[in-house]
Amino acid sequence: MTSRRVGTALVLLTLGATACSSVRSATSTSTPTTTVHPPSTTTTLSTTTLPTTATTRPSPPHVMVVMMENKGLTQVIGQSDQPFTNSLATRNGLATQSYAFGHPSLPNYLDIVSGSNQGVTDDNPPSSHRFPATATLADQLAAAGYSAKAYAENLPPDPTTSAGNYAVRHVPWEYFPSAKISVVDASLLLSDLDGAHAPDFVWYTPNVIDDEHNGTVEQGDAFLSRLIPSVQSTPWYRSGGQIIVEWDESDADNAGISGGDGGHIPTIVVSKALQAHPRQDPIPVDTAGILRSIEDAYGLAHLGAAANAANGSIDTLLSTAAHP
Repeated sequence: MTSRRVGTALVLLTLGATACSSVRSATSTSTPTTTVHPPSTTTTLSTTTLPTTATTRPSPPHVMVVMMENKGLTQVIGQSDQPFTNSLATRNGLATQSYAFGHPSLPNYLDIVSGSNQGVTDDNPPSSHRFPATATLADQLAAAGYSAKAYAENLPPDPTTSAGNYAVRHVPWEYFPSAKISVVDASLLLSDLDGAHAPDFVWYTPNVIDDEHNGTVEQGDAFLSRLIPSVQSTPWYRSGGQIIVEWDESDADNAGISGGDGGHIPTIVVSKALQAHPRQDPIPVDTAGILRSIEDAYGLAHLGAAANAANGSIDTLLSTAAHP
C-alpha cells in the first residue's frame, strides 16, 4: 500500500509539473502578441512583417529651390560666359518655355510660394505687405508631415528689412509671418543637409551679388558652380534630391502665359534621374505652374493659381523616377 501511494504521488507530481509548464509556456508565447498588437488583432503576424514594411517605406521627396535674378532665357542658355550654368541645363533638365508671373521681383516670389501675388505690384518690404492668414507651401508641407527650411545669404539680425547684400523682397517667407518655416543664414545649409534631420523641402536665397541682381552673370555662374556640387555631395541629395534653379523675371522682355508678363526665363532642374537621362521640357509653364509641380512632388493640393492647369507644370522634369 505504501509503495502504491508513493508511486501514485510521483505520477501526480509529474502530471502537475507538466501542467504548470504548459501554463507558463502559453503565458510566455501570448504576452508579446498582447503587448505589441491591439487586443482586436487576433491573427498571428509573420516575424518578417515589420522589417519588410520598414525597408520598403519610401523616402520623403527632397526638393530645393534656388532663385536667381533678372535674366531672360537667351541671356543665360547658350552663353559661353556661363559655362557651369549651361552644363547644368544640358546635363540635367531645362524647361524651355518657362515664364515669370510679372514685374518687379516680389510678386514672383509671393506667387511661387502661395499661388498668388497677393495683389502686390511693387518691391516694398513686409512693413507694407503682410499676409498672416494666407496659406503657403510651407503650411501645406507641415500639415502633411514634411519639414521645410529656408536659407538666406547674409541674413541680418532683422530679416524683415533689407541690409547690405541681403534683399528681403527675395525672401518671400518674411511676408507670411505665420508660415511654418524657419529662415536661417545660408552658412547652415550644408551641415543641415549632411545631418540626420535634414529638411524635406529647402528654399535658398542668394545675396544680390550671387543671384545676378547686382552681380554679373559670371559671378552668378561662379556661385552656382560652388553651391550645386556641394549640395550634390550631401546625403540629402543622394536620397532623391532635386534642385530647381529658376530666375525670378526677365529684364529683357515681357512675355508670359495666362496673362503674365514677367518674361521668358531659364528654369533648370538638377537630379540624378535627369543626369542619367537629360531632357528638355517644351510645355509652357509660369511661376504658379512651378509651385504646382512642387506640390505634386509631395502629393499636396494646389494653392491659388497653381490649381489652374493653364499655368503649366514641370512634372516631366521634377520626378524621383528615372526618365526614359
